[in-house]
Amino acid sequence: MNVLITERTPLVIAAEINMIKEQTEKVVLNNAVEVGRRLKEAKEMLQHGEWLKWLEESVSYTERTAQRFLLVFDAYGDKQPVALNAGAQTQRLPNMSYSQALILLGVPEEEREQFIAEMDIENMSVRELQKAVKAREQALQDREQAFQDRDRALQEKADLQKVLDGEKAINTQLTKERDNLKTKAGDLQKSNRALEQGVEKKQLEYDKLKEKAGYKSIQRMNDNLTAAYNKVAANKIAFLYENLDKAF
Repeated sequence: MNVLITERTPLVIAAEINMIKEQTEKVVLNNAVEVGRRLKEAKEMLQHGEWLKWLEESVSYTERTAQRFLLVFDAYGDKQPVALNAGAQTQRLPNMSYSQALILLGVPEEEREQFIAEMDIENMSVRELQKAVKAREQALQDREQAFQDRDRALQEKADLQKVLDGEKAINTQLTKERDNLKTKAGDLQKSNRALEQGVEKKQLEYDKLKEKAGYKSIQRMNDNLTAAYNKVAANKIAFLYENLDKAF
C-alpha cells in the first residue's frame, strides 16, 4: 500500500526547488536557442555596421550576450524545433540545462556529441560537468604535450644521429689519412734504408779506392827510389872508370 508523503520538510522543499531550477534551466536553454536563431536571422538582414546599434536599441543586448546566444544556437539549433514551445524537444537535443549547454561549448563541435554520449549529463551537476570538461581539456593538453615531447625527442635523436654520422665520416677520413701516412712512413723508411745501404756501399768503395791509391803511390815511390839508386850507382862506376882511365 502506497503512502503519500504530505509532510513538508526542508529536504522535500529542497527537492522541489532543485526540480524547478532544472525545469527552468531547460526552458532557458530552449529559449536561448530560439533567441539565437532570431538574432542570426536579424544579423543577416542588417547592413554592415548596423548590428551593434540594433542590439542596443532594439533588444538591449550587449555584443557579448548576443554572441553567447548565437553560439548556443549554432551548437544546438539543429537539434531544436522552430517553436517557442519549451517542451517541444527532439531526441537529438540532450536533456540538459542552459548552464550545462554553455559549459559544453568548451568542447569542440566535432567531439561534443561523443562527449555528451559518454557523460551522464542528466545526472551531473554544473560543477561536476565543469570538472569533466576541464579534465578533458587537461588530458588533451597532456596528450599534446606528450606528442610534442615525443616529436622533440625524435628530432633530437635525428640531430644526434646526424652528428654521429658526421663524426663517423670524419673518423673514417682520418683513418684513411692515418693509413696513408703509415704507408708513406713505411715507404720513407724503406727509402732511408736504401740510402743508408747506398752510402755504406759508397763508403766501402771509397775506402777501397783510398787503399788502392795509397798502394800505387808507395809502389811508385819505391820504383823512383830504385831508379835513383841505380842512377847514382851508375854515375859512381863511371866516375871510377874515368879516374882509372886517367891514371892509366
